[in-house]
Amino acid sequence: MKQVRLFSLFLGVAFVASVMFGFAGQVAAQEFTLQLAGAYPSTGETPRALATEKIKELIETKSNGKIKVQIFLDNQLGGDREILEGCQLGDIAMVSQTTAPQVGFIPELAIFDIPMLYENLDVARKALSGPFRAKLEEWYDKAGLKLLLFEPIYYRETTTSRPINTVADFAGLKIRTMENEYHMAFWKALGANPTPLSFAELYVALQQGTVDAQENPYEIIWSSKFYEVQKFLINTHHIAFILSININKGIYEGMPAEYKAIINESMKEAADYLFDLAKAKNDAMLTSLKGTGMTIVDPDPALQAELKKAAAETEKLIRKNVGDAVVEELLKSAEEAKK
Repeated sequence: MKQVRLFSLFLGVAFVASVMFGFAGQVAAQEFTLQLAGAYPSTGETPRALATEKIKELIETKSNGKIKVQIFLDNQLGGDREILEGCQLGDIAMVSQTTAPQVGFIPELAIFDIPMLYENLDVARKALSGPFRAKLEEWYDKAGLKLLLFEPIYYRETTTSRPINTVADFAGLKIRTMENEYHMAFWKALGANPTPLSFAELYVALQQGTVDAQENPYEIIWSSKFYEVQKFLINTHHIAFILSININKGIYEGMPAEYKAIINESMKEAADYLFDLAKAKNDAMLTSLKGTGMTIVDPDPALQAELKKAAAETEKLIRKNVGDAVVEELLKSAEEAKK
C-alpha cells in the first residue's frame, strides 16, 4: 500500500503540474492528465478493458489532446479498495469498478446485492438511467465522487458439477461465494452451503471437489476455464454485474465547464458502446461455453419462483441494514422499467 500511495502521490503531483497556461500574450487552454484505474485485467479483449480504451480515445479526441487519460489496470495502483480510497483523496482521478467493493464506502449500494432484481439487462439499464440515477449520484457525491458511468453489463450465473433443475438440487451444494453476507444469505435460503474462498484458489478447489459450484459472469467462467472442471451452467441471472466509473469530485469541479461537458459526453458514448459490446460478448461467450461441452440449463418457471423466494430473504437483510425507503425506491424503479 505504501508503494501504491507513493506512486499515487507522484501522479497527483503530475496532475497539478499538468495544469498549464501559455504565455507570449495568449493564454493557452488548460491541460489535464487524468488517471483511470481499475483492478481488473487489461488483457482478453473484455468489455471492461475495451471500454476504458474507448473512454481514453473519446476524451482525448474531443478535447484535442487538452485532456489526457492514463489507464492503469491489472491492479497497477492497488486493489479495488485501495484505488477507491485513492480516488476519494484525489491521488487517482478516476476509478472503474463494480459496486460490490464500494459498499464499504457507500452502504446504500448494498441494494444491488438483492438477487433476481431485473428480469433482463435492458430493464436494468432503463431503471438505472431513469429518475433513480439522481439518487445514485447523490450517494456518490456524499462519498466525494462524481458518478460518470453506471452500466449493467453481465449477470452472475451459476456453474456446478451436478445438474440443477429444481430447488431441491441445491440442497447441500457447496458453492464458492465472495465473503458477502447478502450473497451468502441467498444461497443459504436455497439450501446450498455457501463457502467463501479466494478467487485465486477457486479453479483448484473445483477441480479437487473442495467446492461443487461457483457463480460468476460468462466472461469470468470463460477466461478462467471453469468449463474444464464444471459440467453444468445454470442461467440463474441472479445478480446484475454493474460497472461504475467515478471521478474525484474536487478534480471534476476544478475543471472548466467545457471540459466537464466533454467528459460527460464521452462517458455517455462509452456507456452505449460498453452496453452493446457486453451484450454481443455475452452471446458469443455463451456459444463458446456450449462448444466446450457444458450443459446449459435455463431455469423453468418453478425454479425461477424458488430463486425469487430465496431472494426475498436477502432483501429482508438489506432492508434491515440500509432502510426500507432505499429498497422501495429501487424496487419501484425496477418495476417502472418493465413498462
